[in-house]
Amino acid sequence: MANIVRVLAIDLGASSGRGIIFQLCDGKLKQKVIHRFPNGAVERECRLYWDLDMLFEEVVKAIGIACKDGKLDGVGIDTWGVDFGIVDKDGKAICDDFRNYRNPANAAVRNSLDNSARKRLFEIAGISDNDFNTTYQLIARAREDYDFDSVEHMLFTPQLLGYMLTDVAVSEPTISSTSGFYRQDQGFDEDFLKQCNIPKEILPRSVDTCSIIGNLKENIKQEIGIKYDLPVIATPGHDTACAVLGVPSQEEYPLFLSSGTWSLFGALEDKPIVNDDAWKYGYTNELAFGEKVRLLRNIMGMWIIQECRRQWISEGENIDYPQIVALAKDSQDKGAFIDVNDSSFALPCNMADSVKAYVLAKQGIKLNTIGEVARCVYTSLAKAYKDAYNGLVKLTGRKYDKLYIIGGGANNDYLNQIIADTLGIEVSAGPSEASALGNAIGQFVGLGAIKSNQIKSIIVDNYDVKIFLPKK
Repeated sequence: MANIVRVLAIDLGASSGRGIIFQLCDGKLKQKVIHRFPNGAVERECRLYWDLDMLFEEVVKAIGIACKDGKLDGVGIDTWGVDFGIVDKDGKAICDDFRNYRNPANAAVRNSLDNSARKRLFEIAGISDNDFNTTYQLIARAREDYDFDSVEHMLFTPQLLGYMLTDVAVSEPTISSTSGFYRQDQGFDEDFLKQCNIPKEILPRSVDTCSIIGNLKENIKQEIGIKYDLPVIATPGHDTACAVLGVPSQEEYPLFLSSGTWSLFGALEDKPIVNDDAWKYGYTNELAFGEKVRLLRNIMGMWIIQECRRQWISEGENIDYPQIVALAKDSQDKGAFIDVNDSSFALPCNMADSVKAYVLAKQGIKLNTIGEVARCVYTSLAKAYKDAYNGLVKLTGRKYDKLYIIGGGANNDYLNQIIADTLGIEVSAGPSEASALGNAIGQFVGLGAIKSNQIKSIIVDNYDVKIFLPKK
């Protein structure tokens, strides 16, 4: 009888979460979405939080649904980066203090530091200078005189939820590396922790990516109705690390764009590049599976379109994303563009109005329709990717002949063609669920179902992509 291995990949993004079952049998992969739910910031007393109670409830619900579908061999969780939660001395996760990276206090910390101080933070681990960095979040807490001595564990989001499932606290390198104070070869930087009066002991031991954290707690097993041990696996915890693992390429140093709420444009390298050019061009060094480094630039992605759509719906336009794309494609090209990383577009707002105001102020161009606004945003994203591409070529000295677009944005044929035209190189689009795929692949490795050198062949053999060639 063929050996079948079934795992549940729980992929949590800033705007939604999903649970997807992946089944591996004789090199063939099957996937099945069994649960989806919305996610987003919750505002309380002028501060933004994530709803940890809701997230945990949905994670457990996804596991329960998956187990009813058949026996599971593993569960893995990947999430957005930088954010962390607190476990108190009684071993309880503090659900009402799970803060969102878009808190204005983080930007206030960054703005209070001069350029040399910000560059020193960059030099710890080569993480680019962003308002949302964990370093700024922790400095903000230190300025509040937050009592870190009352903390048992500080856990990044995937391991926070993993702890709530298993009662085992660990750190995992790919998600830890988004913090700005975790080095590839040295772990957490003790000097930074001392500056913030953070006991190093609250950051638990780092385990190898893809290792088993522990088994599901007995009370959760009873709740979902299973009697067997179900391992929770430290698959790559950062969703972009999972997405890059899911790139359908045999190349050692592929050029990629992970396209979702955020756009992560970069390539794999062997070691971090931490120099003046990386600082100047705004590149970041995050860890990937296989002891590689994701050298990339954070670019505001589909967040802008998501927020525009939210405004349009509030104004009575019942419009979905395919309709937005169609309107953009049919609209007049007025030559309008925005700096997608401008602070005007960083926080929840009437985003379409912000785009219109920016273009009018900077270019004197008046955008009137949904299509004109959307076209402006899509064109501007492609311009940002071109700039990131040029900087990457300068930093690495490599020549890239193909861009691999993964994540939800891979489904946007209109944008993919604009990107191919703007960069002047071939674009390969797909798979769209690359984060969940990479999550599952990491679990299969951790369970011993596949070897590391089999990963890319399995992905290439099981997933089709769309190719876009530059027209000019």
